[in-house]
Amino acid sequence: MTTEESTSVQTISNESINIKHITLEKNQKRQYNRKTKSEDKAKELMEKLLEELELTRIKREQDEFDAQKKEVEEQEFTRHIMEDISQQKLKEQQKYEQQIEMDQFLEKFIPIAAQMKEETVSKTIMERVKNAMINTVNYTKIGQKEGEKKYVTGKLIDLTLVEDGDLCVIDFDINKKLSIEETDKIRQNIIDDMLSANLGLENTAHGGLHAYCNRDGYILPSNRLYGTWRNGKKELVQNRVVGPNSLFRETKNNKREIHKYEAVNDWANMAHLASLREILDSWNVDIEIPFKDYVDKVNMREFGWQITEEGTIDQMNDEIAQACVNGLKNLEIHNYPQPINMEVSLLSVFSGLYGITNEQIRAEGMKNIRQFNKLTVNSEKNYGEASFSGECKPNPWIQTKILRYHNKDYYEQTIKPLLKQNYEVKKQQNISDTVQQIEKHEIDLKDPFTLIDVSSKAKNGKHQNQLELVAQDLLKVIKVVPCQNEWCFIIKEYDCIVGKNTIKYISKTAIYDQLRSIRL
Repeated sequence: MTTEESTSVQTISNESINIKHITLEKNQKRQYNRKTKSEDKAKELMEKLLEELELTRIKREQDEFDAQKKEVEEQEFTRHIMEDISQQKLKEQQKYEQQIEMDQFLEKFIPIAAQMKEETVSKTIMERVKNAMINTVNYTKIGQKEGEKKYVTGKLIDLTLVEDGDLCVIDFDINKKLSIEETDKIRQNIIDDMLSANLGLENTAHGGLHAYCNRDGYILPSNRLYGTWRNGKKELVQNRVVGPNSLFRETKNNKREIHKYEAVNDWANMAHLASLREILDSWNVDIEIPFKDYVDKVNMREFGWQITEEGTIDQMNDEIAQACVNGLKNLEIHNYPQPINMEVSLLSVFSGLYGITNEQIRAEGMKNIRQFNKLTVNSEKNYGEASFSGECKPNPWIQTKILRYHNKDYYEQTIKPLLKQNYEVKKQQNISDTVQQIEKHEIDLKDPFTLIDVSSKAKNGKHQNQLELVAQDLLKVIKVVPCQNEWCFIIKEYDCIVGKNTIKYISKTAIYDQLRSIRL
């Protein structure tokens, strides 16, 4: 039942049950329950407390885990430190033992090397050069070819064929315009004041002097071969000197003259020759330079000529040639050929351009001479003559020197890097050629015998503790060869990847490491 003052909800079921009536009066306020609010606050505080306790537990467990982890890491770090110290001590001990072994090896080897050196220096000059002498024919300095039957008039000594490789000759040239008396006096002064007594001495045909001595390990740049052209063919002339009692003929002032090379002392029987080092030291002269300095000097040499092993001027590649042509601009070009470091001459420009083999690049350079440079009146006047002279003396590398002195910034930024690059390419090619030469002549790569076999023989006592036998076996697998201004070590090793023996360049330290494997 519903009235204005109240609303009544009545629930009736078919069963006999208690009926609850709820009466909601209009505008009636709900009674405030203080107990319920207190319970909610307590529950909230409890939840907060439990949360704090859980965070504390998690932090404690994390701290314990971190402490344990730190302790483990510290223990691991300490263990590594101790292992490293042990390894370092072991390495030092091994290095010490290896050094002792090497010292013992060298102690045995040095006397043998000294004995071999003594055997070499005690030989007479004739004994050392007997297999390096070549007949000269028909009063010339030309060696007799195989099968030729011509009149023998002298001997050439090919120093590259002298087996010990330690014999060298100091060549004194004396001005040929001097009188015979003045020449003899100067030559005698050289003998008396500049040279030791124990040298093989020989007067040359034009009044000079050859002094034979021992190089004794003095490092010199390798003597270059030089090329000549005869009958339209290039012939390679070896590193040779004319021996005593040799005759050759030349025509001078329409008159034929015969000249003779003569021994000054008992040349053939001279032994225990003086050392080149001692002779140069007595002059306060040192031409032995570190290999690195030598390479730098070759790479950045003052003059741009680059000579091949055959004595010809090396061709300039197109990249360098184009760079040179691009840089030959804004120059003042003179007629008279002064030294290049002083001024640019028209002859040097033409000589450089005619040395370029690429015709298109050369033509561009010719066009640029007048278009981008200032020519003096005399150079304009003699333009054609200078062009003809330059064509007769082509040398592309003169351009690099012109740019070095007269367009310095361009040279440093463009030309110099290209020269370095070109040098590195040629150096690698020279190394490759050297290796091929070694593979062909020095070490037998077909022989399976390697350093491992030497070590195995030594370990099994097959060398019978005789260092001479070890040295003989080592020479089958290790060689010392000249590399420009130093000595290089090469070794034959088996390459499992390619399945054959190969040649490798190694350092002196690496050689020592290899030799330590040999235990007598």
